[in-house]
Amino acid sequence: MTQKPLTHYPSGSVVRVADINGGQGARSRMLALGMTPGCPVEVLAEDHSGCRVRVRGSEVVLCCGLAEKILAVENEASEGPHCDCCPTQHMKAS
Repeated sequence: MTQKPLTHYPSGSVVRVADINGGQGARSRMLALGMTPGCPVEVLAEDHSGCRVRVRGSEVVLCCGLAEKILAVENEASEGPHCDCCPTQHMKAS
């Protein structure tokens, strides 16, 4: 399984942040929002204007440019970092 930008996953997908492919400003912003490597993220909606996700129990709307910089893998994949701090019961797709 390979890393793909967050915008390449359909609504309802539960993925895990693998890396943030951006400069210091983008990385700082994503880390401040709780999108740390290994953290599960649920894609709630995605269209040409942005990407709405649930991360650590909060809903966040990202512009397409920032969402493209977040590289993710399927949540069940063995590849990439894993996070033990996020409750898994909240990260199930509806």
